[in-house]
Amino acid sequence: MIAIATSGRDGAGLDRGSRIALSRGSGLLAIGLVAVGTWLMSGSAAANTALQVTNARVPPSEEIGINLPLLMTIRNDAAEADAILRVRCPFANFSEKHTVDRGEGAPAMREIKSIPIPESKTTELKRDGYHVMLLQTRQKLVDGEKFTCAIVFQKAGTKETEVEVSRTP
Repeated sequence: MIAIATSGRDGAGLDRGSRIALSRGSGLLAIGLVAVGTWLMSGSAAANTALQVTNARVPPSEEIGINLPLLMTIRNDAAEADAILRVRCPFANFSEKHTVDRGEGAPAMREIKSIPIPESKTTELKRDGYHVMLLQTRQKLVDGEKFTCAIVFQKAGTKETEVEVSRTP
């Protein structure tokens, strides 16, 4: 039951039954909104846990202002493909997503809009395939140091990932 007050500011024109009906309707609306929000979050949480980033690493460097590859392993157990859209690391000013083009002549890096992550597969980001280049490093990177980088996926959202500075591939 919906009633509209025709006098008074606080529903004084409504009888007691009408005010109760409005409260009950508002309560049902609130419960419905909470239920929808919980459902949406559970779907997002499932997508977030279905994609895992491991073994993220960059090589050490004695220089500042250089470009370094960010390599990692990504396991996507979700039922649909995803993609890396962006990467932010505290020790680099910028990042670019690359692939290695093996056309005529020597292999060459080429910037791409996103890195595809197929469903139900493990994707290895490596120097001679898909990888992320971290541009204009801000500091020297010492073997064994660890940083947290944000990797933004199209469907899984942002994954805070520990990146290790390591000589080993």
